[in-house]
Amino acid sequence: QLSTGLVNSIDNYPTMDMTSLADYLLALQAARQFELISTKAHDERLTMAIDFLVKMPLTRQGVPNKVYSTSNRAMVNYANQPAELGWSAIDIGRLLIALAITKQHNPEFSEYIDKAVLRWNFCALVSEKGELYGGSINNGEVNSYKEGRLGIEEYASYGYLDWQIIPKKTMTLEPYEVATINGIDLLFDGRDPRFFDVLRPVFSTPYLWLGLEFNWDDIGDIDSLDAQHTNAPLAAMADSIYQVQQSRWDKERIYTARGEHVVSGEPYFVYDAIYALGTPWITVAEDGSSHDQLALISTRVAFQMWALWKTDYTERLITLVKELYHPQRGWYEGRYEVSSAYEKSITLKTNAGVLEALLYKVNGKLYQAKENKEYRDV
Repeated sequence: QLSTGLVNSIDNYPTMDMTSLADYLLALQAARQFELISTKAHDERLTMAIDFLVKMPLTRQGVPNKVYSTSNRAMVNYANQPAELGWSAIDIGRLLIALAITKQHNPEFSEYIDKAVLRWNFCALVSEKGELYGGSINNGEVNSYKEGRLGIEEYASYGYLDWQIIPKKTMTLEPYEVATINGIDLLFDGRDPRFFDVLRPVFSTPYLWLGLEFNWDDIGDIDSLDAQHTNAPLAAMADSIYQVQQSRWDKERIYTARGEHVVSGEPYFVYDAIYALGTPWITVAEDGSSHDQLALISTRVAFQMWALWKTDYTERLITLVKELYHPQRGWYEGRYEVSSAYEKSITLKTNAGVLEALLYKVNGKLYQAKENKEYRDV
């Protein structure tokens, strides 16, 4: 949206959340490096995004709203109506990571990014016990709730760790349970959905982000090689996520690259879970309903697995998705497992995800720990 400098999460629908803004910032770094845009266009685009961050209206807790209009920068709900909806500590954690990577690539903007983040009230996001809390606002009433699931919680924590805010409880992996699929053990969130109102799908996205952005290293790691991972538990969890998807191809000859994605009709958004609700290879909506016919070979997940694992299977995946694009509009969401048909929705997450995979392929991990003094340190 040229007037605001913001980007729609879904093509032609003028809203975005904080994860979308993070996707856009990472895509900008790739676009400049690959010379898809000029350095001048990059400067203009990044300046407008930072200007939004510095000026954007915040919720009454002093944190970013869940959703914003990309046409006027206002807080809105999912129907694009003016609303103070609440906040997501997970989405904000993802944004903090993207902002840290943006500063590392563009140190001249570091001061302005810090000024934007210093407006936020982190007390609403991280509890004294070190847990991430989201919130909803309905009819003026604020409800905080513990947010996240195994994998995405640990990933989002890296954004807070960059600011030396330590979400201790969120980094422990516990509670977890173990499911075994094709002889491969998968950890999944141990909280009972009947009591915690949390859907617990095991899907690829957070583990792929941890690989592309951190190489499954601890946050302060400066020297480790790509082949070494200083956060061994997260590296092992990511490897099992990959191996179990390859094993489905090996045993059943079903191509598998599972993430979360939009669909053209109802329920509009699903998780293609490796494991959820006690069942392997199930596709679930946010309300827990099953939609297995909507499972995709995700374009984004295929590219990211190909970037992180050099195997015959990832070469097969990339062959399967490399033509899934509109020459002017971008990459499609993916190819349906059941029929091979294209899901032609075009989203920011998928297009940025492809660019992020290619950026990793060229540079290695995107987050590089630096010790230079910054505005926030003062």
